[in-house]
Amino acid sequence: MLFHQSINSSSNYNYNISFYSDDIWEHHFHKNLELIYVIEGSVNCTINDKNYLLTAGEFGLCLPYDIHSYKPQENTTYWVLVFSDDFVRFFSKKIKNKISDGYSFVAKDEIKNYIISQLINNKNPSIFTLKSCLYAICEEYLNSVKLVDKNRSHSEAVSAIVDFVAENHTKKITLTDIAKELGYDYNYMSRHFKNIFNITFTDFINMYRLETAIKLLDETNNSITDIAFESGFQSVRSFHSFFKKSMNISPTEYRKASRK
Repeated sequence: MLFHQSINSSSNYNYNISFYSDDIWEHHFHKNLELIYVIEGSVNCTINDKNYLLTAGEFGLCLPYDIHSYKPQENTTYWVLVFSDDFVRFFSKKIKNKISDGYSFVAKDEIKNYIISQLINNKNPSIFTLKSCLYAICEEYLNSVKLVDKNRSHSEAVSAIVDFVAENHTKKITLTDIAKELGYDYNYMSRHFKNIFNITFTDFINMYRLETAIKLLDETNNSITDIAFESGFQSVRSFHSFFKKSMNISPTEYRKASRK
């Protein structure tokens, strides 16, 4: 199941750092860049339908809107930094409307050791330290991969669809509505949507509705029925079905568990 990490699509010097071991991340995407470093073990990464195996000492960098997933093997520890392009504006200009022919790369020892000491082993880096580390590792990335022009229509379609659905998912909208609103040919949109997002349109928009429903379950005392319709689901039955399929528990069970 593909999902959009909306929290990782905001700018204004937004970043978060996390350490993982057995954590599996299913297919997702966001606007911000994402850097991964394997400390020990190995991680199976899928980036835009291409598979990579990152081993200890290797980095990987996801560009904006890359659809990616991580599946670590046993006894693995890996570190992930998600950051907005404010930190690396010159690099951001360099990769605009580009895709790379690779994902994983090995940095020079002095750069790798600098990243480890200043970011991975430093819980509270200053913005200057963060910027210097990111520019250093981005340079290593550019020295390791080849950038080629991205299909502009593909890039624009992704960002336009994401923005439109994020703003309108609580309404009753169809792929026809999106195509008309954004000025795309419906046949193009229908033909390429699943190839772009690796998910059906119904599941795609329902993931946004699920995020809204979870927030309402956490923050309000609204009834399950009200939450279903406020989130944009067309019936309580479809809400229950999609919630259970995605979360492995019912909305009622989720609310009880979250309030213990």
